[in-house]
Amino acid sequence: MNSGLETHPLSHPGGPVHGPHAEALALGAPEAVRLGLFWNWPERPGVPPGTLDATGEEQRALIDRWKVTSRDSWVQVTDAAIRGLRVKGEPGEMALDVRDEVLENSGAAYLGLEEWLPAVSAHSERNGHTDEHTDLLLRSAVKVYHAEQALAEGGLLPPGQRVVTMFAYDLAHATYLTQAGMRVGYSDPQTAQQMLGALAHNAGSVFDSWASFGASYVLGCSVIEGGYPTDDVYRRAAEAVRSLLSSPQSPWTNIPLPRAA
Repeated sequence: MNSGLETHPLSHPGGPVHGPHAEALALGAPEAVRLGLFWNWPERPGVPPGTLDATGEEQRALIDRWKVTSRDSWVQVTDAAIRGLRVKGEPGEMALDVRDEVLENSGAAYLGLEEWLPAVSAHSERNGHTDEHTDLLLRSAVKVYHAEQALAEGGLLPPGQRVVTMFAYDLAHATYLTQAGMRVGYSDPQTAQQMLGALAHNAGSVFDSWASFGASYVLGCSVIEGGYPTDDVYRRAAEAVRSLLSSPQSPWTNIPLPRAA
């Protein structure tokens, strides 16, 4: 697995580099960079050609992190990520939804914390949330705010723009899981192709550029996995996305984001 120091995407010479299949696989490029895997091929770097297997570390991660212990559980977990069900229940995603609702109703283009936090509190009161849940939503809104500030300062979020969803976090992980399923013997080319088709459709329905997809991914990593306000989790995700958006060898600089069918 990648130590976190290498941020350049690895491309397999036998894998697709253009076309719809490559575009869908490129959704998992941030995770491929993080883990030191090929973005466009399920084989691991350094193994004899034609070898399709998982390391013991990856097998343990699939069990411990993803609760994948069988083909059925792999299908269930991967499908949930393809549909964005993992981030949907995250407090940070709920806070983003509240902000979008306020902006849509008001017609404003920006919502500061001084307006956002009262809106979150009002949302929680209307929905009968406990004090504990309300506090979690408020802290998540603050976390999102600071992570977005870091994205803007780092050039990963254009001035005046905001992240509307962390869906890219799920899509990137779903693409990884699709590839991992091949390595552990839970998937087959037909199943993988169907999943990649669904991934491409969902990504193209929400995002309009690799930049917006990348910002969503980094925000998801920071808010869901990282500390406050930003830390090494944010830094590693941001470095991976920055490399993908700028490297001449990156799929993101050579092929377009998938479009919804």
